[in-house]
Amino acid sequence: MHTIMSASEAKGRLSNFRDKPFREYQREVIEWVMGSEKRVKVVKAKTGAGKSLIAMVCGVMAGDLTYLVQSKFLQVQITNDFPEIVSVFGRANYPCVADPSKNCDRCLATKTNPCDAKSKCLYAIAKNKALEASYRVFNFNYFVSEITYAGRFSGNPFTVVDEADSLESVLSGFVSLSFGERTLFQLGLEGGPKRKTAGSKDGLSSWRDFGQEALQRSTGIATKLEKEIESMGDYDEEQKLRKMKELEHFTHIIERCNIFLNNMNDQWLYEEVPRSGSRQGQIIFRPTWLSPELSEKFLFRHSDSFTLLSATFPPMPILAKQLGLDIDDIDYYELPSTFDPALSPVHIWPVANVVSKEMDEAVPKLILAIKKILEMHEGQRGILHTVSWKLCGQIIAGVNSPRLVTHTSENRQEVINEFTKGEDGRYAVDSILCSPSCERGVDLKEDLARFVIIIKCPYLYVGDKLVSARIYSGPLGRLWFQSEALSCVEQMSGRATRSETDTATTYVLDYQVEKLYCEKPSLFSQSFKDQISWDNCPWDDLVYKAEK
Repeated sequence: MHTIMSASEAKGRLSNFRDKPFREYQREVIEWVMGSEKRVKVVKAKTGAGKSLIAMVCGVMAGDLTYLVQSKFLQVQITNDFPEIVSVFGRANYPCVADPSKNCDRCLATKTNPCDAKSKCLYAIAKNKALEASYRVFNFNYFVSEITYAGRFSGNPFTVVDEADSLESVLSGFVSLSFGERTLFQLGLEGGPKRKTAGSKDGLSSWRDFGQEALQRSTGIATKLEKEIESMGDYDEEQKLRKMKELEHFTHIIERCNIFLNNMNDQWLYEEVPRSGSRQGQIIFRPTWLSPELSEKFLFRHSDSFTLLSATFPPMPILAKQLGLDIDDIDYYELPSTFDPALSPVHIWPVANVVSKEMDEAVPKLILAIKKILEMHEGQRGILHTVSWKLCGQIIAGVNSPRLVTHTSENRQEVINEFTKGEDGRYAVDSILCSPSCERGVDLKEDLARFVIIIKCPYLYVGDKLVSARIYSGPLGRLWFQSEALSCVEQMSGRATRSETDTATTYVLDYQVEKLYCEKPSLFSQSFKDQISWDNCPWDDLVYKAEK
């Protein structure tokens, strides 16, 4: 790829890093990225490798950078670390200059009644500033929506995607077509399509008929809403805003229906998700795998070069399948870890075979093992990954220790925020965060967690239609299923080791992880394999003995 300066010169353009040396391996991977002629470069780099500096230096060398991240938190962090980059958030993040009590997502302007303060709109100014800038950062969802519908950020020479192991789920979610119960009722389509599977007689034609009917009825509702909104004054702002939000919703339905009708084939799935508590049920149409046409249309055609960064990636044949890419278009580089594996040992001590048919035997043994580990870490904080809510409840009841802290789906972030305050929070200094959903996005550095317990191999739920379809699609689907589990194990372990000097011990108690490792050791990264101690479980009476 063409570069306009060296890596050192590029780093010198970054005010917060010009006087700091490159970390080990950073210069090498930067030169590899810029030297690769492949369209998609994949860089696997552990926490602490300095992925954001790698991305920024590459962008400066290229003379242009579009930087995509998964979360608003990381977007803010990158903007703080690199004042040279311009960040754009969604409308809700900008106050309205005409009425500071509202944000821009509550704007009541229409085509026939435009906003008098449009030239001063902070959201519009931020977008224009990003268009003019050499370096810009967005979150995935915002960017994909913008390039698809507005088209203003398309045509980038050089794009970096951080946390790119989540890229498939973003793209798949974007092209999928879903209807909540309320929307189906409004459309008069509560029964869904006549056929539930693509392979059934007239299955695809039934789906097409449903999609066309949904498109036609949504268009009718949207047209009616537009007329109502244009005829409304500003005397009832809340009513007008509700109408505008409803119009936005049906506009998105129309867009998704068109995507569905233009791309749906016998590799798509139909799924009915039942109501759960206050969450309404829904129906979903989605592709089993992203096709090359879908991934090209909604992402890859919008930039000349992509560099994907993450701490975990599946084997390249699986990644290519997930993203609808030709494997010959991908170049791969794995950064050696700079962490000392002796500071973060992983003990695989299989005390139980944690599968559904053996759960009655497994849970009591897991409880005993957890109690022993807690005794080994008196006075220290840790995290206990349970994988499922049911198992979480069983462990909390069985261990029966005031040290265990858990959460619900509603207060998850509140509990995590409080836990990460450490001594300044309300939880004791020896608390253990017990959770089925903290494998990603949780930073428990240093004394926030000195040990990690993984009690179940985090296989995806095989009752999910997508998971099942992929598993039975062939050897690559089965390998994807196994790879997802082992990648999640690495993510779980990594919650407590966040820097080169950080120390934490991981305990893996499920025989399924050991079994899978022995069958497919290549699915683990080399750095994680270096952490595994392979010492014997110290509790002979608890060790699971597999039948030969």
